[in-house]
Amino acid sequence: MLAILLALGTALGYGVANYLAPVLGRRMPLATVLLGSQLAGLVVSVLVTVGADVTMDASGLAFALAAGVANAGALACFYRAGRTGNLSVLSPITSSGAIVPVLVGLATGDRPGVVQLLGIPVVLTGIALAARRPAPVAGPGTTAAPSRGLGWALLAALLFGAFLTTYAEAAADSSPGALLWSRIALLTSTAVGVLVLHAPVRVRPRDGALTAVPGLLLALGTFAFGEATRVGLLSVVSVIATLNPVVTVGLAFLLLHERPSRVQRVGAGLALAGIALLAAG
Repeated sequence: MLAILLALGTALGYGVANYLAPVLGRRMPLATVLLGSQLAGLVVSVLVTVGADVTMDASGLAFALAAGVANAGALACFYRAGRTGNLSVLSPITSSGAIVPVLVGLATGDRPGVVQLLGIPVVLTGIALAARRPAPVAGPGTTAAPSRGLGWALLAALLFGAFLTTYAEAAADSSPGALLWSRIALLTSTAVGVLVLHAPVRVRPRDGALTAVPGLLLALGTFAFGEATRVGLLSVVSVIATLNPVVTVGLAFLLLHERPSRVQRVGAGLALAGIALLAAG
C-alpha cells in the first residue's frame, strides 16, 4: 500500500507540474519559469539527500550529468509546446518518450515482454491521431492540420526518453547521487541556455514564488518514485507513476476548458494506454 501511495504521489506531482509550468509560461518569460522551478528543485534535492552518500564512479556521474542535460531540454521543449498548444494533447505525446529506453534496451540485448512490444505501436498510433486537429472550414478537400506545438512535444518526448535511459544508468550506481547530480546539471544547463540565447528573465515579486512550485513538485515526485521502487514492485509502481498525463489532461480540461476533437481524444487515450503497457511490461 505504501508503494502505491508513493507512486500516486509521483503521478500527482508530475501531472500538476506539467500543467502549471506551461500555463505560467503563457504569462511570463519561459526562461523565468525554467530557472525558478529548477532552482527550487535543486534545493529540494539537496534537502532529501542530506546525510546520504552521493559519491559516484566516473561512468555513473557522467550518466547523471547527461540525464540532467536531457531533462533540461525536455522540460524547455514541453513548456514551449504548452504555451501555444493544447496540454490535453501534448502531454501524452511528450510522455510517450518512454519508448526510448525500451528501444535502447532492444538494441543492447534486452528482451521485453509481449505487453511492452504491443505498447509501442499503440503509442505511435495515439501520437498520430492526437497530432491532428480539425482544419478551418475552407470547402471540400480540406485536410486536417497538425496541432500547434507538435514539433516541440515530439522533441520533448525524445529528450525525456534520453533522460529516463541515462537516469536509470546513474541510479544503478547511486540513487541519491543520481538525484543530486542530475539536478545540478539540469539547473546549470538551463542557466547556460538562457545566457547563450539571451532569453529574457523577469518576474514580478508576487509571481516569483509561483515559478518554484513546478520544480518542487517534480523533485518531490522523483524522490517519491525512488522510494516507491525501494518498497514495492517496479512493474506495479511504474504503471501508476506513468499516469501523470491523466492529471495534466484533467486539469487542462477543467481549468483551461480545452476541448480537443474526438480524434484527438482517442489519440491521447491510446497514447496513455500505450504508456501503461510499456510500464507494465
